[in-house]
Amino acid sequence: MDCKLVRGHVDAYVDGEIEPSPQLEFERHLDACDDCRNEVTLARAIQRGVQELVAPAAPAALRQRVVRSLDERSERRLLKPTVLNVLTGAAAVAMVAGVVVRSDGGGSSPGTGTHAGMVDMPPLLGDIVARHTDELPADIAAERSEQVDNWSRGKVGFRVRSVEFNEPRVQLVGARVSNVRDQQAVKLYYRVGDVRLTSVVFQSRPSLHEALTDAQLAPSWGARRERIGSRMVTYRNVQGYTVPMIEHDGVVYAFTGDLDQRRLLQLVAHARLP
Repeated sequence: MDCKLVRGHVDAYVDGEIEPSPQLEFERHLDACDDCRNEVTLARAIQRGVQELVAPAAPAALRQRVVRSLDERSERRLLKPTVLNVLTGAAAVAMVAGVVVRSDGGGSSPGTGTHAGMVDMPPLLGDIVARHTDELPADIAAERSEQVDNWSRGKVGFRVRSVEFNEPRVQLVGARVSNVRDQQAVKLYYRVGDVRLTSVVFQSRPSLHEALTDAQLAPSWGARRERIGSRMVTYRNVQGYTVPMIEHDGVVYAFTGDLDQRRLLQLVAHARLP
């Protein structure tokens, strides 16, 4: 896979839209190419800026104008706009409208029934399940948490510490740099006897923190909150998998695996977080 092909699909990679096999080739190229890796980093940063600028809290009319503006730009160019073009177009429309769009706005978006700034949880949870089922190999084989901790430094923009479980049958076997929606993430590989358990670790955001901790918001995205032992666990069933999520020190730990729901929830509830 050459640089031209990689750079032509940076947006799809950042959005998590590349299939597992080409994604593996894509990431192998990134491992060896600093220039393309910088392109991905820039794309993620600009996409975050777009999301904060044109958040769900924006008035519906403004969001429609942004979409219409981007469609017009795309038609004129006869090409998919780059992330930089998207940012410029969205910023221009927002400036014309004279509106400062907040990513953490209060109230409800018209006709949604959910908190205006809340992250779109179903696609996020779908990504977590996809990270478990993609069967991509680990970047590093590891048996001890400190191996993952040391390896991950400098690879992602937050500190990763692998989760430890009280049950001796749960064994850490490796880790891989990955992504969840537009965010960098680290996927931790575990074995529970003969079955697989995956933990996807990524930075939290205010809207995600609220979705995970506000009991009134949980039903709006189909989640349940349950106190197990001393820990409150928020979870939802997605594509036949249970996905519990907990947050610690600004980092989200999302889990799924080939385990029955009660067993998985018990493991997560009694996991030792760094």
